[in-house]
Amino acid sequence: MKRTTNLCIAFLFLSVTTGCWNLEEPDQLSFVTGAGLDLTEDGKLEASYLVVLPASLGSGQISGGENKNSFQVMSATGKNVSDAMVNVQSKLSRKVFSGHRDIFLVGQRLAEHGMGKTIDPFLRIPKSEMRSMIYVVKNGKPKDVFSIVPFFDRFITTSLSDEQKAIGLKPYLAREFVVDVLSEGKQPLVPVVGLNPSGHYSYRGSGIFNKADNVKLVGFLNMKETAYARWITNDLTRVTLTSSIPKEDGSISLTLHSLDQNIHVQKIDEQLQITVQLSGKGTIIENTTNLDPTKQKDLQLIQDELNQKNQKLVHKIIKKVQEEYKMDIFGFGEQVHQQSPQQWKSLKQNWTETFSQLNVSVKVDLQCTNLGQTDSSIYP
Repeated sequence: MKRTTNLCIAFLFLSVTTGCWNLEEPDQLSFVTGAGLDLTEDGKLEASYLVVLPASLGSGQISGGENKNSFQVMSATGKNVSDAMVNVQSKLSRKVFSGHRDIFLVGQRLAEHGMGKTIDPFLRIPKSEMRSMIYVVKNGKPKDVFSIVPFFDRFITTSLSDEQKAIGLKPYLAREFVVDVLSEGKQPLVPVVGLNPSGHYSYRGSGIFNKADNVKLVGFLNMKETAYARWITNDLTRVTLTSSIPKEDGSISLTLHSLDQNIHVQKIDEQLQITVQLSGKGTIIENTTNLDPTKQKDLQLIQDELNQKNQKLVHKIIKKVQEEYKMDIFGFGEQVHQQSPQQWKSLKQNWTETFSQLNVSVKVDLQCTNLGQTDSSIYP
């Protein structure tokens, strides 16, 4: 027993004194905050990295003009993803480390070709950051977006994630993309950014993917359509809605902060019925009508008009996706799976066809809980 105890103490002492023999020091690593994949015009895979330059990082805030030396964009092509990544590594004196990656970009050319098999190595690497936000680059390449010098932040990756939160959309992470691809009743809906003629970027809505066809991009939703779609999937934190009031010759704008949704599945006369209920509470931020929200009659008129207009818009977007793309980006299939598992067994094999013909009703309930600083317009 004593010999065993002494042996354990000896091994413990040896491990403490020798340290971790395979530990890689920070000055041996190339820290990547953004990664991207695309296809070149001749069909080669191109991998791009936004690499942090540690020597340029210091304390305090900096303006956009001083960000140019805080990062470097590295790109290389290859026969496949792994080969392209090796070729990028050959241009760096330090080992690439993706544990701090914030953003993953996919070029439109690759997305339209199908990115299921291609993106696999990026997500499979053990040190790959699954909390990375994923985007499609419309009419551009990932390396072009990475090269943009942001105004407020050191890296464009930070600006991209902050902007999505600022407009009220919850981050769409790589792990959520994987969940959507592997799920039986939902198709991926991926945020989209594009380059402006001035060389800067802008948020462009979202891309619809068909996971049954190698996760191929099949179409786009604009910003407004995306907001409603994300509301249905409970991925929207706030939104501003504007509706005209024809009889009052004006419009009302309402900013909603308390958003909720509910999807109810039922079977009526042997037909599947989906009811989408959207609700929200918010503040009237603009009123160009003659209506006075402090009066219950006028307030009810405003809310009724907002509900009817937005109810029609949501229904129109759902029908568009059903008829043009036939891709269940709303997760109706998942709701059927959860609420009626036995019925789902007979529907899941042909869900794409079933979704395109699904009977969906929409109910919207918006409440103006804050009427703003003034009761009515200052212009009589």
